[in-house]
Amino acid sequence: MSALARAIGRQLREPSGFGGWLTGCAMRLANRRPTRLAIAALGIRPGDVVVDLGCGTGDAVPALLAAARGGETHGVDHSEAMVRTAAHRHPDAIFHHSIFARLPFADATIDRVLAANVAYFWTEASPILTELARVMRPDGRLAIYVTDGATLARVGLRADATRRSFRAGDLEQLLGPRALVQPVRAGPGVRGFVATIEGRWLHARWD
Repeated sequence: MSALARAIGRQLREPSGFGGWLTGCAMRLANRRPTRLAIAALGIRPGDVVVDLGCGTGDAVPALLAAARGGETHGVDHSEAMVRTAAHRHPDAIFHHSIFARLPFADATIDRVLAANVAYFWTEASPILTELARVMRPDGRLAIYVTDGATLARVGLRADATRRSFRAGDLEQLLGPRALVQPVRAGPGVRGFVATIEGRWLHARWD
């Protein structure tokens, strides 16, 4: 892996400084279509309590606020700088600086969770999925988007100790047989996957 690819990988995991700002700009462009696809798969209802897991600077938040009108929209991110920026941009949402394995929500209070382009960094996925099972209502829904590992490998972003790669079948293995996984065209020459799973099936697998 090249030094540039390693630097990009570090910034994708936890953006900081000028490199983080540049990475954020690139992510904003690259994530538009995948995020729209994942939001559509969530089936958000008016009044829902929605969480954007790995919200970055909040680019998905306007669409979530509009879909969940009358409810609540929360953003969670590992990066304190991203949370500050998101809170400044979107004062109608609620933002949290938190790790994903210890979310700041009570049991069974969340209706919909968006996780777009963050599962690569779930090198220990079990604690995160257990925590999502805890906070989600039984009739809730999680939607995950990931870009196919072969697409990322073409630009030098391969799996390593801090980042996993997804190929066909990996999301089913991660989430279990009740997950619905659909291949999607996420951009010119970019293949990805959108996976959805209901809260009750998360509870059955991870509680």
